[in-house]
Amino acid sequence: PGYVGQAVLVAVVAWLAWHGIANFEANARALGLSVGFRFLRTQAGFEIAQALIPFSPQSSYFDAIVVATLNTLLVVALAGIFSTLAGLCIAFGRVASSSLVRVAASVYVETFRNIPLLLQILFWYASAIVLLPGVGDTLQFGSVLLNNRGMFLPSIHVSAAGAWPFALDRPHVDGFDVAGGIAILPELMALTLGLSIYNSTFLAEIFRAGILSVPRGQIEAATTVGLSGVRAAWLVTLPQALRVALPAAGGQYQTLAKASSLAAAIGYPDIMQIVGGTVASQTSQALEAMSLVVLLYALI
Repeated sequence: PGYVGQAVLVAVVAWLAWHGIANFEANARALGLSVGFRFLRTQAGFEIAQALIPFSPQSSYFDAIVVATLNTLLVVALAGIFSTLAGLCIAFGRVASSSLVRVAASVYVETFRNIPLLLQILFWYASAIVLLPGVGDTLQFGSVLLNNRGMFLPSIHVSAAGAWPFALDRPHVDGFDVAGGIAILPELMALTLGLSIYNSTFLAEIFRAGILSVPRGQIEAATTVGLSGVRAAWLVTLPQALRVALPAAGGQYQTLAKASSLAAAIGYPDIMQIVGGTVASQTSQALEAMSLVVLLYALI
């Protein structure tokens, strides 16, 4: 009887979904709107400020979605790495023997955990724009340039000709712009910094709980065999703590990925801004565009 009820429920949900899709298509055709994902093959006609793969206005909407997805994955990966490293340091600081270190780590957690993430992102973005110099007064650190348009790093070009196929492309100021190299946008720096600091506070508490779950005898045994504090933490405490902390940390990494959609507030070209904003408005197919947004974030 239970299977029969479940089968009936599935059939009813499937019928409602089919009826809803058919009704939507009928209404869209009545209004003269195109339905479906055929627009993905058409020319996008717009630029994207940051693209990890070749992209131009002649590229398709599908290429634009790929670029936006890669940009989102980039900021999620960077923020995930930095927040993990910071979270581990703060977690060990919270259980350190020095009272000064414990207080400093506690102040860090309580301060940045209670400031809204969007406010932190906007603060770091405004700071980058206001405090960094213009192109004419670009700061140079070797081959690295820094101004209010971002950080510019040298890139390596590979060519098939010549005895040495690798060539270093150093960024340089060219009039009112910077040419060459790889540009790290202020939006990417601010978003990565905001996400890293905010999420590191939650990860620190998760890792601290894992550290406290390690039996005291394990730490005493490590001290007995002559391991220093750092080596004992690395070889004994951390492996056991991560077994406890990683399941909860996984949920926090998912939260980080979803929170990256706040990039639209500062103009970083991620999934939400490009797919949910530009593509949806240009094609007038908001339902399809937002369906792609939901699918992409779910996959991430």
